[in-house]
Amino acid sequence: MLETLLLSTEDADLQKAAEILKGGGLVAFPTETVYGLGADAFDPEAAKKAYAAKGRPSDNPLIVHIAKTEDLYRVAAEVPGEALRLAEAFWPGPLTMVLPKRPELPKETTGGLSTVAVRMPKSAATLKFIELCGTAVSGPSANVSGRPSPTSWLHVKNDLDGRIDAIICGDTCDGGIESTVLDLTDPAHPAILRPGLVTPEMISAVTGCEVSYDPALFKKPSEDPAFRPKAPGQKYRHYAPKAPMVLFEGDTEDIQAAIKERLRAELEAGKKVFVIDRPQPRTFFARLREADAQGADIILAAAPESGSSLGFSLENRMLKAAGYNIIRVGGGQKMKIAIACDHGGFNLKQPLVEHLQEKGYEVTDLGIYGEERVDYPEYGKKCAEYVVSGQADLGIVLCGTGIGIGIAANKVHGIRCAELVTPFMAEMAKKHNHANMVSLGGRILEPQQAIELVDIWLDTEEEHGRHDRRVALLDEM
Repeated sequence: MLETLLLSTEDADLQKAAEILKGGGLVAFPTETVYGLGADAFDPEAAKKAYAAKGRPSDNPLIVHIAKTEDLYRVAAEVPGEALRLAEAFWPGPLTMVLPKRPELPKETTGGLSTVAVRMPKSAATLKFIELCGTAVSGPSANVSGRPSPTSWLHVKNDLDGRIDAIICGDTCDGGIESTVLDLTDPAHPAILRPGLVTPEMISAVTGCEVSYDPALFKKPSEDPAFRPKAPGQKYRHYAPKAPMVLFEGDTEDIQAAIKERLRAELEAGKKVFVIDRPQPRTFFARLREADAQGADIILAAAPESGSSLGFSLENRMLKAAGYNIIRVGGGQKMKIAIACDHGGFNLKQPLVEHLQEKGYEVTDLGIYGEERVDYPEYGKKCAEYVVSGQADLGIVLCGTGIGIGIAANKVHGIRCAELVTPFMAEMAKKHNHANMVSLGGRILEPQQAIELVDIWLDTEEEHGRHDRRVALLDEM
């Protein structure tokens, strides 16, 4: 077993840490997000050591850390202008960009991919450490694979003592969740592979491009051997505490009542229960480790309030920590409906928005706002992603026939979009197929007909039992 050195952030210790890394060793280091496990990014044997120390599958790519923006050119074969503008806006900071890799960067570092994920961390000590190393430093989170990410050097020591050469003992991480991972291999269509503290809105403000979420974010992690993850967290279970965790979603009062009732039942059964009440990103992983330290038998956690990109980033971690064991509570809260259209469905949109608002629904109008011609797949996908991310409960999409935009919505995992043409179809969409989105045609229906069909869909109860298996199969497809 290795003796793991505990080093300070003083210059002499940073130099010692750099010498260890240059010699092929592993050094954990602080960042503003979570602690990273550093290895020479150009040394394939060092990458193998990092995978082994963590118990991490070797097809799960490592993030490469650099100390200066110009070091991008050492690891990336192509650096588009969008990457440079984002680096200027967010580096050093919690944004990782995925770009085509240089051939000299070994496949062991990139998980066998032709791309590299790279960022510049916001820690003065770590930036100096990387500079002293004289190389790019790969840095997955410094924990045993699958466990909650480490936000203090003590977390690293608890997981990796005796497995790595040294830990730079810096401050507790302010951010608390891992960096946003942004795929920039197609700069005109950037996609978030892992949500984080840098949100789509922040990225769009810099690039002028609409930013989408990768569909893999809305699926359970796939352990299919054929699946190649483009970013950490897409394939294997992450962030798991030792105890099973149940995640409660809904309004604050409903969640509190549900957790209180479940807490009483678990305590009566003799269980040791740990409760996490609407955590902040910077405290969530620490709370999971606190539950482990207390020997909890079960963790009951309140999901963050929906409607914000940062809340979605945190809930992404909470869902994975809970193994997608989620309970939705309440029903008295105002239902949120997202609506989007192309030019062919524009005549239906405003009457539907006004009608739904009059009925007490909270409506988010995602566009379009005029008669300009647009590609309906963009709006079908945008609305569908709004629903699966939890920012809306249901979605309505509109185009000329309702067919194309509905097809686009159904490409997003977790969406069941049904086209409405007759009252019977509207009833069956909800009753039998549990449709969470519907599409309508502006060249087929008059506004009043569309309103009547949407009302039938909204007012119909889902019929559970024999249809649940069918719906589950749809969601697995």
